[in-house]
Amino acid sequence: MKKTLIAFAALTAIAGIAQAQSTVTIYGILDANIGSYKSNAVVGSTIQNLKQNKIESDGLNGSRWGIRLNEDLGGGLAAVGNLESGFDISTGGLSQGNGGTAPLFGRRANVGVSSTGFGTVTLGRNSSSYDDVSADHAMMGQSTFDPSNVNNGFNINANNGVNQSTAASAAALMNHGGRSWIGYNTRFNNSIKYISPNFSGFSGSLMYALGEDKTPTNNASKSVSANLKYANGPLLVSGGYQSEAAGGGLTGTTTLVATNATPALENTLLSVAYDLGVAKIGAGFNRAKFKDVIVPTYLGGNGSATFAAQKEYNLSVAVPLGATTLSAGYAQSKGDTLGKSSGFGVQALYSLSKRTTLYVGGTSVKVYDKVATSAAVAFPGSSIGKTTIFAAGVRHTF
Repeated sequence: MKKTLIAFAALTAIAGIAQAQSTVTIYGILDANIGSYKSNAVVGSTIQNLKQNKIESDGLNGSRWGIRLNEDLGGGLAAVGNLESGFDISTGGLSQGNGGTAPLFGRRANVGVSSTGFGTVTLGRNSSSYDDVSADHAMMGQSTFDPSNVNNGFNINANNGVNQSTAASAAALMNHGGRSWIGYNTRFNNSIKYISPNFSGFSGSLMYALGEDKTPTNNASKSVSANLKYANGPLLVSGGYQSEAAGGGLTGTTTLVATNATPALENTLLSVAYDLGVAKIGAGFNRAKFKDVIVPTYLGGNGSATFAAQKEYNLSVAVPLGATTLSAGYAQSKGDTLGKSSGFGVQALYSLSKRTTLYVGGTSVKVYDKVATSAAVAFPGSSIGKTTIFAAGVRHTF
């Protein structure tokens, strides 16, 4: 009997050790808000206005749930994996797709290995290395109220108004929230990603997406992104780069203007943030460039000139006041070809607990200049798009 008890205790201990070596974590965010969404846009030769009261998902963060896997293989090596599904909490439907789709694990689906000395390598659908540092400067956290680069990816209609010739133009502005910056795609299929360890405050990452759409007449639409970060005490400085081809994530690009066969979007970002104790301040400087995209004649092109780069910046501040945090930001994107867009936003957060936050905020974004609703109708020098949002909501993490 005594030997049996000893054996049982030993097996229990071994099972406990094995369980400790392999972990499965379920996590998520539930975020919903109610508010007023208003937009106007040029449609033909008139300005169409839309206003609607809506219950929306993703006010502060995208609603999601996920599974994180980690198995200790010994010697500082581990097998890792991550499945993450985005959803619209106002409808219960899937969201965060790629190319207009909404797969079950549209936010993330990858597997790989991690080493304490080397870093982490994952294969599958990954967030881009540029996206990993895109909010470093944003004291508003890239929420719906942040006027710079909000977290719903690239959308040309919600940004510079090019080719807004349909009655859906104002709806596109309202439904996508509007932004001042050009935007980018946050995740890529068929990608390999490397994340380095932290070396005295320095870290970096590189992601490469294969595209996998090569044909006898076209090369694969490969995409690449990278970042480098330094974080030490109150100071954070980071840089990010991303070059994405149309097939790598952008959709509808070739319908915007006359283009070459494979247009691509390039973003280069520098972020600086500093914690003063009484307040946190941040500044972001971005260069957005459409590569191999021809400027049409109705936007002042000659059939061969390409789009000039958009120079973008964002300034923001956050002030903690106990359980309340007040923040504000201003953003602008300006270039010779696409004109200028600018906006400001404010928000207030109140922490009910470590996991539950109430929030309220507002943002207003305007689009100016260099806008054409079609090849025949142009409205140069005019303000043609505006999005205004006022909303209040709740976010719960688990």
